[in-house]
Amino acid sequence: MESTVATVKNSLLALPPGLHRRRFAARGVGFDAWIWRGGDGPVLLVNGATHGDEYEGPTLLRAWAETWRPKNLRGTVVAVPVLNEAAFFAGQRCHPADGGNLARAFPGSARGGVTARLAHLFDTHLLAQATHYVDLHSAGAAYELLPWTGYITHPAPATDRTQRAMAASFAEFWCWAGPFLPGRTLSAAHARGIPAIYVECRGAGGVAPADLENLDLGLRRVLHRLGLLAGTGPRAPRGKQHFRLTRDADEAHLQIHHPAPADGLFTPTVEVGDRIRRGQAVGQVAELGSAAVHRVGAERGGRVVMLRRQRSVRRGDALCTLAPV
Repeated sequence: MESTVATVKNSLLALPPGLHRRRFAARGVGFDAWIWRGGDGPVLLVNGATHGDEYEGPTLLRAWAETWRPKNLRGTVVAVPVLNEAAFFAGQRCHPADGGNLARAFPGSARGGVTARLAHLFDTHLLAQATHYVDLHSAGAAYELLPWTGYITHPAPATDRTQRAMAASFAEFWCWAGPFLPGRTLSAAHARGIPAIYVECRGAGGVAPADLENLDLGLRRVLHRLGLLAGTGPRAPRGKQHFRLTRDADEAHLQIHHPAPADGLFTPTVEVGDRIRRGQAVGQVAELGSAAVHRVGAERGGRVVMLRRQRSVRRGDALCTLAPV
């Protein structure tokens, strides 16, 4: 059964036990949610496709909607496989109607453009009801990355500890925690004091089977860590998760590093996971209307954690991100 926001607003805890599908919609924007209602307990909200060209989250959450039937669920799990439907069906990162980046639009506005309205709908009608939040991302169609999980550090120690525990549940990925950046889904959760993490999968326009398996394992561990399910959950791999805590907000701001110096054809000279030194070439951009070729040198030493795979570039497009991991 589908309902509009007018009939489901603030009603998650009023739903009877079982699996429910609801559509949240208002002012020309909307999304479908699958809601597993158990007994009293936490409310975990998970979504995919904040960006429309990121397919790992939708693939996993849609599969859960078909097959996951937990017993003795202590709380509520809400899954939104595709948050940004218009961008998803257009096969692009941002909303096709206004070009808005949903991951920079929070908390949004009920009277704004379509992207702002979508952010506002999600923030006020689902995130506001959550006690914990996970946003499933990836590098999308144009990039490839070294999978990680991360969160915005929080001044409340208990919230920050919970976020660290949630991130540690994705033990197959490394962890990148950093300071507040505005506009994100996690920014809205941060403002509400909700423990929240994001997960970044490999991307490159597809869905790597290993990423899908690791997402599934990580989410199941989160359910157990938060007490939604009894027991310890799937066993984590041996060894400690690599953890990077930065105080530099720009370090994990992926869209600002190694900007293309000109429009043209990008040819990378490194691979995801490579460790390189400062000044080493990460690639070159060849202009199309001249013989000019621009070498792009590494801004710092570190490991290649994201790399552009789409060869066509415009001046300013991010080409590569390095992290000291």
